[in-house]
Amino acid sequence: MSTLVLYASLTGNTKAVAEYIAEKTNGVAMDIKNAPNDLSEYDTVIFGSRVHAGGVSKPMQRYIGENYDILLQKKVAYYLCCMFTGDKAEKQMASAAASLGIFNGTYFVAGKKLAADGKQIDEFIAKLDSIGIGDMI
Repeated sequence: MSTLVLYASLTGNTKAVAEYIAEKTNGVAMDIKNAPNDLSEYDTVIFGSRVHAGGVSKPMQRYIGENYDILLQKKVAYYLCCMFTGDKAEKQMASAAASLGIFNGTYFVAGKKLAADGKQIDEFIAKLDSIGIGDMI
């Protein structure tokens, strides 16, 4: 079993974080456009999205909705790559959690820079161990 990191990236920040997480977890990073139909080989699925017009990727929302029952049998989390911190970022997180139906998440600013340093992303990866199967909601 392994980790799948599905991402929607526009400028490369979300992709850089996804690739970093996949490398650190011996997992696979994949654009949401190429998401697999079969999730049976993954025990952990992480979704990464850029924030566009205040929301997360529509294809990601659609994929999660179509696979929600299967995802309930996995460890699931998400991250956002956004431009804000503080209250504005927290509001984006709350909105993302509601639209995705996933409440284990975090946000990153300047994903490419963070992926080069790794510290903040490593903290997120460490928290993944505390997520239980079906612990999305």
